[in-house]
Amino acid sequence: MKRLILLAVATLCLLSSAAAAYVPSPRYGAFELRFGPHRPDSNAIRVTDEALSYGDVFGARESMFRAELELDWQFARIKEVMSFGVGGLWGFMREEGKALYVDDTGAMQESSDTTALNVMPFGLVGVIRLDVLHEKLSVPLQPYFKGGLAWYVWWTRTAGETDNSGGTPGFILMPGLAIQLDWIDETTARTFDNEVGVNNSYIFFEYVYARVEGFGDSGKMPLSPTNIGAHGTWMVGLCLEF
Repeated sequence: MKRLILLAVATLCLLSSAAAAYVPSPRYGAFELRFGPHRPDSNAIRVTDEALSYGDVFGARESMFRAELELDWQFARIKEVMSFGVGGLWGFMREEGKALYVDDTGAMQESSDTTALNVMPFGLVGVIRLDVLHEKLSVPLQPYFKGGLAWYVWWTRTAGETDNSGGTPGFILMPGLAIQLDWIDETTARTFDNEVGVNNSYIFFEYVYARVEGFGDSGKMPLSPTNIGAHGTWMVGLCLEF
């Protein structure tokens, strides 16, 4: 009986010392990988020299699949409350369809060639993350807000050759909610932090308001999403704080 008691006490001491030995690594930034749909205005985008629209070539309800990377630097922090950062983002999306042309009679005909619209979004954003819920209240949620400037580079290709290209400036606002994953397996999360330096892991849902229309310049291709309202879409992804 004494041996069992001594063994239990020793185990508790080891566990408590191991818990006390864990010190979270400092947080300097975050890396994000996210995905979502992006359907531009189907009537406003001119895809070919014949002034055919996005809807004509790809379908009015078709969305491009958008993949995006973001890297943030957290330059200031109110301990256990919030962090402030700046970040850069880069993404890519593409849609393909059969090339169309207008024949001599004025009728629209489908070609055997393929037309593709390629868009590469760039952005510079400020980031505010609220840590108070999971740091002080043990609720594994992190609301956040991002906002900044965007530049969407685009080009169209038909039959393997570039037809048109350009870039459209604008601004983006991205509120979101991240769900912390560390509570699922705290031991693994601490090991991941000690060995790799990843302090927290999250999955997140993000609303994207993007007004990318050239700041009123009618000569720029409008590339705002229309999945949610006139300028909105959504994205989901993985965030690693380090």
